[in-house]
Amino acid sequence: MIPQISVRQLQYFAAVYEEGSFSRAAERENCSQPALSAQVRLLEGVLASTLFERSASGVVPTFAGRQFYQHAVAILRSLYVAERDISAIAGHVSGDVCAGLIPSVVRGLLPTFLPPFVQAYPHINLQLVEGFSGTLLNWLLAQEIDFAVVVEPPQHEALEITSLGGGPAVMIAGNQGPVPSGHPVRLQDLPPLKLVLPTPRHGLRSSIERSIWTKDIKVARSMQMDSVCGMIEFVKRSDWVTILPTVAIICDIDSDDLVINPIVDPPLQGQLYLVHLKKVPLGQSATLFVDALQREVDRARSFWESVSDPA
Repeated sequence: MIPQISVRQLQYFAAVYEEGSFSRAAERENCSQPALSAQVRLLEGVLASTLFERSASGVVPTFAGRQFYQHAVAILRSLYVAERDISAIAGHVSGDVCAGLIPSVVRGLLPTFLPPFVQAYPHINLQLVEGFSGTLLNWLLAQEIDFAVVVEPPQHEALEITSLGGGPAVMIAGNQGPVPSGHPVRLQDLPPLKLVLPTPRHGLRSSIERSIWTKDIKVARSMQMDSVCGMIEFVKRSDWVTILPTVAIICDIDSDDLVINPIVDPPLQGQLYLVHLKKVPLGQSATLFVDALQREVDRARSFWESVSDPA
C-alpha cells in the first residue's frame, strides 16, 4: 500500500530539518506554525515514526528523521525534474529564471554577457536580484530565488554548492595608491591602510577581518559601505583603499583612475560559487544562464591573468 504522504508534508518536513526550528521553518514556508506542526505530525503518523526530538531549545532529527530526509530530498528533486522535463517538450527554450547575484557580478560581468543571452533566448523570462552573499542565501533558503552566485558560501545541509572559479581578491585604490597598478602586494608589508570594508553581509568580509585580527593587514582607519559601486567610486577620489573580488573591477582594468593590485599574501580569494537547493535542481533555462555566466567568469579570469604582473 502506497503511504498517503503529500508534497506539502515533504516540504514542511525538509524545512524543519534544515532550519532546526518549527518557527523558522514556518516563516520560511510562509505558513503558520500550528499548520506546519500539524502536517509534520500527520507525516509521523503515516510513517509510524518520530522524526524529531522536540525541546524548548529547538528540534533535533531522530535517526529515522535523518534517514527520511535523504528520501524526502530525492523525491522533491525528482518532482522538480519531472516538471522541468515535461515543460521542455514544447520544443523551444522558455521559462522563468530568478537569479540572485552579488554586486561584484552585477557590476563586472553582467553588462558583457547579458545582452547576447537575452537576444539568444527571447522566451526565457529573467528576474535578476542583487544582494550580498548573506542576504542571497536567506532568499534562497526561503525559495524566493532559484539560485545564487556568491563568495564564501557557508556549509548547509540544504545547499548544493559548485565552484565557478574567479580569481584572487584585489586591492583597489585611486591614483594615490601605495603600489603601482598591476603589481602583486603583500598587505603586511604596506603601511597602515585607510580601508573601506564591505558590510558583514558580503562573503569576503570575514576573510578580511581574519587578516586584520592576525595582523596580516595593518589598518590606520576603517569604514564600511554597503555598495560595491560606492566603494570603488570613493577610493577613486581619495587616499583610501578597498578589497574586492577580481570580477568586480574586470571592466576597469584599463582605467586611468584606479590602481588595481592582486593580493598574494594573505591569500584572499574572490572565488565565485553557484548555490541552489539540493531538492530543487536547476531547470533548463537556469542552466543555460549559469553556463553563460561560467563562460564569462572564465573569460574574465583569462583576461586578468594576461594583464596582471606575475612578478
